[in-house]
Amino acid sequence: MAMEDYGMEPADAGPRETEGALRRLADVALLPGSLTSPQERSILDSVLAYAVTRLDATMRLRLAERLAPQADAPRELALALALDEIEIARPLLTEGLPLKDGDLIQIAREGNDDHRLLIAARKGLSSAVADMLIEGGDAALIETLLANRTADLSHRAIETLVRRSAAEPEFQAPLLARAELSVRLAQLMFWWVPPSMRLEILNRFTVERRHIHSAMEDMLDGRLADTALDIALSVVRRPRAIDKRRLAHMLGNGPTAHTEELTVGLAREANIRPETMFRILKDHGGEPLAVFAKAVGMNRKEFGDLIVAAVDMRKGVGLPAKADLERIGELFDTISTDRADLALHCWDTGLANEVLANGSGDD
Repeated sequence: MAMEDYGMEPADAGPRETEGALRRLADVALLPGSLTSPQERSILDSVLAYAVTRLDATMRLRLAERLAPQADAPRELALALALDEIEIARPLLTEGLPLKDGDLIQIAREGNDDHRLLIAARKGLSSAVADMLIEGGDAALIETLLANRTADLSHRAIETLVRRSAAEPEFQAPLLARAELSVRLAQLMFWWVPPSMRLEILNRFTVERRHIHSAMEDMLDGRLADTALDIALSVVRRPRAIDKRRLAHMLGNGPTAHTEELTVGLAREANIRPETMFRILKDHGGEPLAVFAKAVGMNRKEFGDLIVAAVDMRKGVGLPAKADLERIGELFDTISTDRADLALHCWDTGLANEVLANGSGDD
C-alpha cells in the first residue's frame, strides 16, 4: 500500500542525495570481483547504466576514467559512457579494456562521427570492427584507420580499399604502407597510381622466384586444360623470351594500321591476354611498356622500337615527354627479367580473373 494511503507524503530525494546514492552504487560496482557476487555486480551494472545520465559531466568523466583500465568493469555502464558525449567517451574508446568487439561495433553504429574516429584510432583494433568501419566510413575515417598501424585489417577490407583508391587517391599512399597489402593487390593498384608509386610497387612487390623455379623445375612449362588454374600458375612460371625474328617482323610492319596484329602478336609471344597487351601499349605512363620489354628479353634497341610502335598507336594522344622516356628507360635498365615477368603475369592474371568473375556473375 502506498504511503499516501496512510496520509504520509513521500520524501523526495534531492539532486544531492541522488548523486550521493549513485556515487555509492558506483563505488560498490567497482569493488574487486572477489568482494561481490557476479549476480550483485550484474544488478549494479544495469542500474548504473540506466541512471548514469543523472550525474553531471564531470562525474561521468571521472567514472569513465576509472572504468577504462579495468577489464572486468561493468560492461553495460562502460557501454553507456562510451556512447556519451565525446569527451566523456574518450577514455573508454581510446583504450577502455571493458569494451569488446561487439560493444565497439554497437558504438560505431549508434554513435556519431567523433565516436567512430576514436574507435578507428584505437590500439589493437580487430579486423571485425575495422571491417564494419570501412563499410560505411567516409574518407577521413578510413584514413585514420589506415594510419593506425596496430589495427588488424582483413584481406577483404584491404581489397575493398585498393579498389576504392582508384577514385579516392588519398588512400593510395596509406595502403602502400600497410603490411597486409599483398603482391596481387599492389599490382592491381599499379594501374591508377602516379609514377612514383608505380616504381615503389615494382620495387617492393616483385621478387626473384628462384626458389619456386628450383622446386618446380620443368613441371610448370606446359599449358593446363583447366583455364583458371593455368592463369593462376602463370605467376610462378619461368620467364619466356620472345622470338626475336617474329618481334622484328611485328615491329617492322608499319604503324597504326596494324594495331590489332601487333597487340595479338605480342600477347601470343608473351603468353598473356590481348586485353592485357592492349592496356600496356595504351598506358600513357610507359612503365608497363618497360616491364613488358624486360620480361620478354628485349634489348634496348628493341625496347625503343616498341616505344615508337606504342606511340604510333596512340595517334598523337599522350605522347611521352623526355622525362617520361628517361624514367621508363631507367626502369628497363634496373628491373630484372624475373621481377618484370612476375609483374606482367600479375597484371594478366588480375585482368583474367576480373573477366572470369564478371562472366560467372552473368550466368
